[in-house]
Amino acid sequence: MKHIIYILVVVMLVLTPAGADARRGSRRNAKSVKQEQRATAKAIEKAKNDITQNDKETRRQLNRLNSLSAEIDSRSRDIEALKVRIATLDRRLKTVGDSITLLESSLAALKTSYGRTLSDIRRRRQAMNDFMFVFSSESFNQAYRRVRYLRQLDRWQKTKAGQIAGRKAELEQRRTTLEGLRRDRASALAQLAASQKTLETDRGRTEEIVSSLRRQGKSLKNVLAENKRRMQALDDELDRIIAEEARRAEEARKAEEARKAAEARKAEEARKAREEAERKARDEAARKKAVAADTAKDKSPVEKTKPVAKDDKKPVKPVEQVVPQQKKQSDFDAMAEADRKLTGSFADNKGRLLFPVAGQYKIVGIFGRTSHPDLSRVEVNNSGIDIEVPAGAKARAVFDGEVSSVFRVNGYHNVVMLRHGSYLTVYAGIDRLAVKKGDKVKAGQALGSIYTDADDDNRTILHFEVRREREKLNPTDWVR
Repeated sequence: MKHIIYILVVVMLVLTPAGADARRGSRRNAKSVKQEQRATAKAIEKAKNDITQNDKETRRQLNRLNSLSAEIDSRSRDIEALKVRIATLDRRLKTVGDSITLLESSLAALKTSYGRTLSDIRRRRQAMNDFMFVFSSESFNQAYRRVRYLRQLDRWQKTKAGQIAGRKAELEQRRTTLEGLRRDRASALAQLAASQKTLETDRGRTEEIVSSLRRQGKSLKNVLAENKRRMQALDDELDRIIAEEARRAEEARKAEEARKAAEARKAEEARKAREEAERKARDEAARKKAVAADTAKDKSPVEKTKPVAKDDKKPVKPVEQVVPQQKKQSDFDAMAEADRKLTGSFADNKGRLLFPVAGQYKIVGIFGRTSHPDLSRVEVNNSGIDIEVPAGAKARAVFDGEVSSVFRVNGYHNVVMLRHGSYLTVYAGIDRLAVKKGDKVKAGQALGSIYTDADDDNRTILHFEVRREREKLNPTDWVR
């Protein structure tokens, strides 16, 4: 409404001098009228340009809001993950701390016990050295037992010393682990604080953009309506192409059936011709045989002509008949067979398909009919997902397939559609194409560079869809 009032005011200001001149009774010539018309047209054109620029700015702000919303969602998930990580670190810190306390207690007890036993051994050895201890034995068996005792005592000392050293090493390792956990926890806390601060900043920027968009009510409606028209145009074109492919496939199927029926008719006609030729050959052979029999009868009147038994005729091998109708019901054309194999392969990989872009990305538009997370009473219907990536990124095939169609739609630049049996993937927003219609592509193969919009803060966005013929599927259920 503001834009219309602005245009009317400009027109009135331009026409006011002419109205004043008329009231004064002055005569306007053709030159002045043309000047006024040019000025009016220029003012109207300027007003239209102002509206267009205002709509462009609104579109930029709306896209910026969508990008910020995606960042906020991603950062919120990161914060929750950091909180879980910190809680896990706290539990591990407590476990390691408790184990260190137990190890310290065990090591202290081991040292005390070892020290007491070692003191007793030293007192005995001071009274008598090992050599005298053995040779003071009253018998050989006693000396042998004392030697074994001294050896066991040495082994015990080494074992206890090794246990103490092992406990010390384990205690040192636990302390090192504890220190590493403390550092990890401090780092996670710092990341959490930074993420929360950035999140608050993003939310503040979001509120500013939302307030600005609410003030630009008419422009926002224009932009949303234009987005809806673009999406509808893409949907209509995709539906048209899919319907055309189905029509061609049906024509090919009927043509194949007609070809098979014609071949069956030819085979039937050839069978009948063979049977007729064989029948004529049999009749001719019978006729010749009858003539020969009559001739022999004339030459030997006494000799009776041996009647020809019916069983003397050679059996005719039946020719297998071809029934076109049965063949049509049991046969499937090659295209349908390929469809089943590819469909199975594509469907079996649900949830494991490649993501349509490699590297860093964020989803700024989700699938389906949803309410805008920040703008009340604004509903968005998306046939796929919108993925924002760094400038220069390329779209890639999520699975093996064939380039079914390449076309252009206003607002989406080049659109590439791949067929994977009865499943389709759609990549809209391609700038420089790397494939053409009919190309066979492999999973991960580049389809082209994604368009970077200089009028929209150099944003680079790919629109991606998954379909089963005309049925729209949620892409996030299929890709990883």
